[in-house]
Amino acid sequence: MRVLFTIILIGLLSGVIYAQDNNMDPTDHEIATWQFRSISPSDVANFLSNEDNVFRKAVKSAIADGRMRHWGLLRKVNGNTSSGHNYFFYNGFDKITDLDNSPWGAGSSFGLKPVKSAGVLGTVHTSPSIQVFADNPKPGNYIVINYANPKDLNKFIQLQNDVWKPFIKNFINDAESSLAGWEVHRVVSPTGNAYNWNVATIDHYTSLSGAMNPFPNGFDWPEGLEEINNLLPNGKFTRSVIYEVVFYEGPDASK
Repeated sequence: MRVLFTIILIGLLSGVIYAQDNNMDPTDHEIATWQFRSISPSDVANFLSNEDNVFRKAVKSAIADGRMRHWGLLRKVNGNTSSGHNYFFYNGFDKITDLDNSPWGAGSSFGLKPVKSAGVLGTVHTSPSIQVFADNPKPGNYIVINYANPKDLNKFIQLQNDVWKPFIKNFINDAESSLAGWEVHRVVSPTGNAYNWNVATIDHYTSLSGAMNPFPNGFDWPEGLEEINNLLPNGKFTRSVIYEVVFYEGPDASK
């Protein structure tokens, strides 16, 4: 396990150095855990009660202690929610060593309600490479995650920074726009040919209608977008999925 984390750390630090050398702004945390869950409809009420009334206390304590920066529970709005995941957790940590001091398993379990279908369908660790949020914060009630598998990951991230970031930043800072933020995350683990995404872009929106139609007044595509698309299989993301933010704890908490 120690060797595995050493390999991950070397890869992660290489990504950080790459970002610094290419004039990317610093991100507010270094590593994140995504945990995908499948909760049956009959268990949803108890599941949400447990997260809100029991586990959330451990999260707040961890954030106050500096052991954690972000915690979110998100509900999958579209796509396969019957046999695939229908919820996922996002846990953001300031540094990779915080993974060794997780809040889970600590504290009282008093008040937990029975949940029979809390099966974990998968876990992914990512590192945020680019983050843009509104200068005057907006509530990020919905997000769209665009999963991608570009043939040149570093070039894809650099082009996102150089081409897409200046374009999307204007909308994010427009008070009339539903766009509240945008991020790019590279996958740290797991990796290999068996996985169909190695990076994800994340669009934050104030509303579901905004997530469905982000540019209601029209727009002109930025120059250089074709170069980004040429890095993707068939010029497209692997998939794009809308999620609703159910609970959130962290800076500028809005839920």
